[in-house]
Amino acid sequence: MYVQINDFTKTIGGKTVLDAIRVGFEEGTVNGIVGPNGSGKTMLLRALCGFIRPTAGGVSIAGKPVVFNESLPERVGVIIEMPGFIAGRTAMENLEYLAGLDGDWDPRETLRLMSLFDLYEHRDKKVKSYSLGMRQKLAIVQALMEHQRLVLLDEPTNGLDRASVTAFLEEIGRQREGGATVIIASHHDDEIRQVCDHIYTMENGRLDTGHVVSPAVVLAGGHGDESAD
Repeated sequence: MYVQINDFTKTIGGKTVLDAIRVGFEEGTVNGIVGPNGSGKTMLLRALCGFIRPTAGGVSIAGKPVVFNESLPERVGVIIEMPGFIAGRTAMENLEYLAGLDGDWDPRETLRLMSLFDLYEHRDKKVKSYSLGMRQKLAIVQALMEHQRLVLLDEPTNGLDRASVTAFLEEIGRQREGGATVIIASHHDDEIRQVCDHIYTMENGRLDTGHVVSPAVVLAGGHGDESAD
């Protein structure tokens, strides 16, 4: 199993926010985690990134443990809340800077994604001039632009119009075709159901691992503002 969560439990102030989560995600699949605000979706993504120290249990990626506050064993594309773009710099300057942190700048792929999300003509504008929807699309670009094998997206369609949601879902299908493992946390199950191979429901820090196979075949072939939980 490419990503394995083993009885991950997190207790904060006597409250269990993640309750013995046990689930695995296979390589080259798109997985949805659906639940209301406060259900633990965002906290689970933070656990996968090593942003929180487990009270019990742990996470492994490609057979290697994820250690709190240390570098991840694999390169991961992430949207958890809004990325910290530098408002006074252009979109391309921000993306090049972020890619440079990992030493993997692919201008061609970045410009392809910018075009896909109708940001190409705005690439040299400062981020402070971007609308909320444009910033969200820029966040998606930064999460995908480095050919990451694992992509973790928290409410990625927030603030997007219908055309941008369609472009996003088609791109996620393309990412899967390229072998990426994608995990999407969302309360828009009607949207992500179109592209997910498995959907898990989450409530009160517990994950229901009974999965639903969704009609992802259409997009798989390439046709066709939430607070932190």
